[in-house]
Amino acid sequence: MPDTFALNDKLTTQIHELGKLLGEVLIEQEGIEIYNYVEELRRLTKDFRAGTGADSIPLITDCVNKLSVEQAAKIVKAFSIYFILVNAADEINKIRAIHQRLATANDSYKGTFSNTFKELKTKGLSDEAISGLLNSIEITPVFTAHPTEATRQTVLRKIRKICELLQDRDVYYTNQFRLDSINRKLKAEITLLWQTNDVRFRKIAIEDEVQRGLFLFKDILYNAVPNIYEHLEYAKKNAGLHFSTDNVLINFGSWIGSDRDGHPFVTSEVTKQTMIKQKEQILQLYRKDIERLYAELSPSVFQTGVSAELEESVSRDKEKIDISIGNHFIDPSEFYRYKLSLIFAKLLRASENREGGYAAKEELISDLLLISDSLHQNKGGIIAQTLIKPLIEKVKTFGFNLARLDIRQNAALLRRTVAEAIENADITANFEQLSEDEKIEILSNELLSSRPVFNGFKKYSPEAEQVLSEFSLIVWAQQHISTDAGREYIISNCSRVSDILGALLLAKESGLVSIDKKEVVKSDIDILPLFETISDLRGAAETLNNLYSIEAYRMHLSRRNNIQKIMIGYSDSNKDGGITASNFELYKAQISITDISAASGLNILFFHGRGGSISRGGGPVFDSILSIPQGTMTGKIKITEQGEMVSAKYLTPEIANENLELMISAVILSAASQFSNQRQTGDYQKYFTLMSQISELSMIAYRALINAEGFQQYFREATPIDIIEQLEIGSRPSARKQGGRISDLRAIPWVFSWTQNRQTISGWFGFGSAIQLMLKSSKISIDELRSMYRDWNFFKVLVDNIEMVLFKTDMMIGREYASLYDGPGNFFNIIKNEYDSVVTAVLNITGETSLLDNNPALQRTLALRNPYIDPISFVQLRFIKEYRKQNLKQGAMDKEITSLLRSTVNGIAAGIRNTG
Repeated sequence: MPDTFALNDKLTTQIHELGKLLGEVLIEQEGIEIYNYVEELRRLTKDFRAGTGADSIPLITDCVNKLSVEQAAKIVKAFSIYFILVNAADEINKIRAIHQRLATANDSYKGTFSNTFKELKTKGLSDEAISGLLNSIEITPVFTAHPTEATRQTVLRKIRKICELLQDRDVYYTNQFRLDSINRKLKAEITLLWQTNDVRFRKIAIEDEVQRGLFLFKDILYNAVPNIYEHLEYAKKNAGLHFSTDNVLINFGSWIGSDRDGHPFVTSEVTKQTMIKQKEQILQLYRKDIERLYAELSPSVFQTGVSAELEESVSRDKEKIDISIGNHFIDPSEFYRYKLSLIFAKLLRASENREGGYAAKEELISDLLLISDSLHQNKGGIIAQTLIKPLIEKVKTFGFNLARLDIRQNAALLRRTVAEAIENADITANFEQLSEDEKIEILSNELLSSRPVFNGFKKYSPEAEQVLSEFSLIVWAQQHISTDAGREYIISNCSRVSDILGALLLAKESGLVSIDKKEVVKSDIDILPLFETISDLRGAAETLNNLYSIEAYRMHLSRRNNIQKIMIGYSDSNKDGGITASNFELYKAQISITDISAASGLNILFFHGRGGSISRGGGPVFDSILSIPQGTMTGKIKITEQGEMVSAKYLTPEIANENLELMISAVILSAASQFSNQRQTGDYQKYFTLMSQISELSMIAYRALINAEGFQQYFREATPIDIIEQLEIGSRPSARKQGGRISDLRAIPWVFSWTQNRQTISGWFGFGSAIQLMLKSSKISIDELRSMYRDWNFFKVLVDNIEMVLFKTDMMIGREYASLYDGPGNFFNIIKNEYDSVVTAVLNITGETSLLDNNPALQRTLALRNPYIDPISFVQLRFIKEYRKQNLKQGAMDKEITSLLRSTVNGIAAGIRNTG
């Protein structure tokens, strides 16, 4: 078991050493005056936190008010870099814990493969059942470019370098010469951070996001995949499981360069170029691996034989591809090297779209299997396992497309496009004004008709042309990139059967769906409705039930293996109904959708649109997956990885491996739990009924707040939303429509704003009122709440996540932001009273004395950050006031103040480790 105290001591020591280096850099770069200001603010805010300074806030305010804009910017930068260093040290401490855990080979750690196989055996699953279970797993993490990564990519690369240097320190801790060298390099990196802009001075472009995605795949994930499978095999063997697993457990998806919902800059050409770049990148990585294998795979027929199949394949390939030029040095007896040269040539031709190149990943896998089989047949099994198997796993995972790009479009655009097509084809006039039943009838008939709806001689609006091009792009991708490159079309804000039928009609028009004699004979597309708002989640099962009754759509599903894929959104449902109602409505929707689909003989694959923060469905991935309702996930899942969580989970190979292991283990255990059916137990039904009432009461309280007169003004004045809207942290606009209304604002800046002012209402508001009312009316008891927490994964994860947000919430700082509001009503008092109520409820349920008593390591880590976040908050508060005054007087932004405020947003985000 890892020594937690020793790890914490190492972490504390390392943070102290990094802080000392930062102090040296600060003095060297800016002089003693700025250093003294930083130390003074740090002392005052520590007194403020400790409660030893009665006049702490006036003293802090006086200190901040003395600063010029330039001095304030430097102080914010100093604290921000401190958090960068602390976060890097945290990452390395996690890696130390991973190494200690691996060294003990202990199977008691939840989320590890070893513990997972132990649990499966405890559940009584046979080897055959476990084998079948593993072969049913299909996990797709989908990386998005949502604007929640406040840190520049340039800075992220420097953070990664610092992490590498800190790891080197652990390796060379007894070598003073190496330690001194590493410390000099660390100081150089801190100096580079100081001399680097921490905010962007131009709007981030989609191309920048695409490059960031390629960096993630190329530098981290590509080499992480074989490690995951090797670790899985090791754990299986230790558990006494000796069957082979050929299933690809994990694939990767992406929205980067393909998500056009509310994003005017993502065009079909942008998506096409993204797919081309991804294909070029993965084929280049395969060629590098083939070159490495060529250097290593030197067996000669004079020493050992090769299979007849390999010999025949080399002869066949030689007739089609001449590799003699530039490869005359190949020893004719080295068949493996000859075959690898031919593979390299075919990969190069595939990247250049020349004849003789690979057309699909299956052809490359087939060639690699020939080499592997030959080695196994000729006493080289260990060579095949060590050198060839990892590349086969990579090709199975990444194919020729690297990541599967989903196309997402808003239902409103689809509706207008379909209406335009129907009306231009003279099928009916005023299609949009028809009833839903009338639309369904027309669309159903047109779906099974062999005549085209779109008339090539008529002119269509640019909007319609854009939507049509999206379906044509999917056809192009399947023909020129890979059959896996673009199969899924997601409809956001989907609420009607006609939305889905309309998308299927456009797919038919593009050739993705083929009709013969009023039957669907081919379908190469999956259409995913995205249910996001509370009302859409509540109506989802009925919508799907009506959809399944339509013959044309059922024919389409029969060509898609009778699997309906559904996306559910955590972000908008939270903004719509608060965290408690959002989580429970998502929970209920999964059950009702699964039951309705099963009654129609269909299987469901859920795509969970989770955000980075707990307010948008984030939180520990292992617990989140295990809290999914039993019976709704049989081993197949898609899940988004967004914004700052991508760098938090995947910036270093070790952390990436651990995150993937946790995700796979959770899915395996969740799928295994389907052998029992908890939904039928008496206690569960009682819990469900009680939770329904808690959820409804929480939503009433939440909506009463956000719909109250003056609350929109409070939001815009008591949070830095006006600064966040200008941050260059994503290529997509922060709102779907202009006008400043909360309903039009995206969930990401909504959550980001409440995180910055430390009130964080999106992560807990409404839960306390609901519990209080339930207890007061005797509809529930404390004992029942504690039983729910102990016995029901869903409720436990909800309470634990709320508790974590409560700990990051800070009403002392929140009160200072509330003073920015100059309008009717005392909203801060309402928020503070609800906060107190939620804290009381959580502590009563968990039985703890203080928040996070059950996780002292996290409690300590978060508590130690506050004194360093506070100075940035007070700087932000002062300059928000100045910024808004200048805007009122001049109607123009002060660039220096704007830049400073952007830096404060980044600094607070780094300190809290959360944006949206």
